[in-house]
Amino acid sequence: MLAFASALFRQGGAAVATATLVIVETGLLSLPWRLPRLDRSARSFWAETLCGLIAPGGALIVLMLTNHDLATRLPDWWWFGVAVVVGAALLAVSGINVLAIRSGLLAFLMGPTPKAQGRARAFYTAVGPLGEEALFRGVALTAAPVAVTPIGLLAAVAFVARHHVPPGDNGRGTARSTITEITAAVLLLALTVLSQSLLPALLAHVINNVPGVIIELQREDTGDPHTV
Repeated sequence: MLAFASALFRQGGAAVATATLVIVETGLLSLPWRLPRLDRSARSFWAETLCGLIAPGGALIVLMLTNHDLATRLPDWWWFGVAVVVGAALLAVSGINVLAIRSGLLAFLMGPTPKAQGRARAFYTAVGPLGEEALFRGVALTAAPVAVTPIGLLAAVAFVARHHVPPGDNGRGTARSTITEITAAVLLLALTVLSQSLLPALLAHVINNVPGVIIELQREDTGDPHTV
């Protein structure tokens, strides 16, 4: 993440603001937040979750001010069909059982989670793709329009690394999840470069994240004393 921020700094201009936000966010998410997570208050967990939106949210604002065409351009309609295929491919790579999600079995097997924590994770999983696409595809490609450049490659690596910054047990770190993240970094970057628009990659990213939103909401333990 810091290498990605350094590369953005060297681009100068509006990229400096994004680089600063990346450094601030990485520092905040690296703090020794109270562990184990299940013992944390709702306020603490929501604070950490919102810290994770600093760089993506800031990048979205920067992108809209400097290169909004990339964020709003409508590509040929068939790119959205490609995006659906990419999203489905990411779900296949992750190995998630869609039928088990629909029945609630997967959430049951994963066990209950405090209501506030489940809602915070569901919230970030739902809104995160927009900012993450702006940060790791939009701002990166604005700084270097060709994907196969140091900053383009760093953006792909940083996308994977960012999922592992928060301390504690966050459901990351398995070989399968890392492979899925790497696959997503490559496919979403390629989709953006080839379509010259963030929208197809955003659609694919959302498709990949929808099961996570559903599972977190299904896992809510309404009887938890720390819920809000």
